[in-house]
Amino acid sequence: MKTHHTTALTYLALMIGTLALAFASCKKSPETIGNNLISDNNYIGVYHTDTTKIVCHSYFDSIATSHATSALLGATKDPVFGQTEAGFYTQFRPSVAGQSFGNNPVMDSLVLQLCISGYYGDTTLMQTVHAYVLSDSLMVDSTYYSYSSVATENIDHANSHHFCPHPRTKVHIIGTDTVTQPVIRVPLSQELGNYLMTLDTTAYSRPDLFKQHFKGLYLTCEPVSMNGAISYINLTNNTYSLLQLYYHDAATPDKPMRYNFYVTSSDAYFNHFDHDYSQGSPEFVSQLIDEQEALGQSSIYLQTMGGVRAWVKFPNLNHWTDSLEGCHLVVNEAKLILPASSMMTDSVFKAPSNFILLGFKADSTTYLLPDYYEGSGYFGGTYSASNQAVTFRITEYLQSIIMEEKDNIGLCLGINGAAYNASRLVINGPESNEMEKMRLEVTYSIVNE
Repeated sequence: MKTHHTTALTYLALMIGTLALAFASCKKSPETIGNNLISDNNYIGVYHTDTTKIVCHSYFDSIATSHATSALLGATKDPVFGQTEAGFYTQFRPSVAGQSFGNNPVMDSLVLQLCISGYYGDTTLMQTVHAYVLSDSLMVDSTYYSYSSVATENIDHANSHHFCPHPRTKVHIIGTDTVTQPVIRVPLSQELGNYLMTLDTTAYSRPDLFKQHFKGLYLTCEPVSMNGAISYINLTNNTYSLLQLYYHDAATPDKPMRYNFYVTSSDAYFNHFDHDYSQGSPEFVSQLIDEQEALGQSSIYLQTMGGVRAWVKFPNLNHWTDSLEGCHLVVNEAKLILPASSMMTDSVFKAPSNFILLGFKADSTTYLLPDYYEGSGYFGGTYSASNQAVTFRITEYLQSIIMEEKDNIGLCLGINGAAYNASRLVINGPESNEMEKMRLEVTYSIVNE
């Protein structure tokens, strides 16, 4: 028994010693593990920095808005960005070819019904809409921009109609119809209704012929005194977005009839935006209108609707390898962190969901970053409500700049869907007074040849 006990103690001591050696060997730092497997000339060092110099500022933007996903309608008064009115130009086409309204038609009403697919801002404020007939034709193969306009007649066929968008009201009883989507209904003039009804059958025989007689409409809203909202309109939803002509035959007034006009993807339409940035905050006006670009170091501004984007530069990247004789710098990970300003706690003008980050070419055009092709899960660009920040991974881009494979001109930062979304964000600059600042976090290795 005594001999067995001694053997057990000896075995236990050996086990404890082995574990102690194992734990001791695990205390080696990540930077030095495996150094004994390579020569001193091939030493790999791993480093981290978040102090890379960043220079940035906001600038005015313009975008193509032809055939945008949503038509935008409404007006906002933003305490930071000032006044914005959103409207759209559009063609219409007959629903039935060769339409005849009979021998004695009587026009009852003409209503433009617009299907709401979303909104931005305060929908409780009353809006005033105007509708003008186009005097020049739209071309379906032309590119129209956020600032583009088309000549119109002077008559407001909406007669300054007032409405409140109700984007969450999904059931409307309209005559004998039950509409199960939120809609805006804009009554138009008797004159326009009579004009459409008195066109001859030939005008209704083909869409192109109809558009020669009725070139379309321009819808826009008046400025508002505060807040306001912009509604997203699904213009090509032919079930709920349509121009409705109600009429009856003089001989049978108790038999109402309706004829519809539609907008399809084969028709021309585009969004038009008017901004009065002079009504924005003093800091915004100084940076954007007075062109004091140095103020971008404190805050940068982003807005959709052909509004505002930002230029972000890393001017010192080309010098990172100046002192690395016989070495290579390998970027393991690079993250651009964009914290939202504390002024973005506004419950009316909420932070957008998704952002874009593009590379600038020498001619100021843009290109997709190589990191973009790794997928959104890697690349990022989604606003985090919990962190109140947006993060992009730009590892491959940074490596290409350091290796001088691409010109170090900078990055274009904006909000996704600028042609059909109404949103904005203020971001803390790299020299902001707030605790969280814009920064570039880089983990990299120095590899000796």
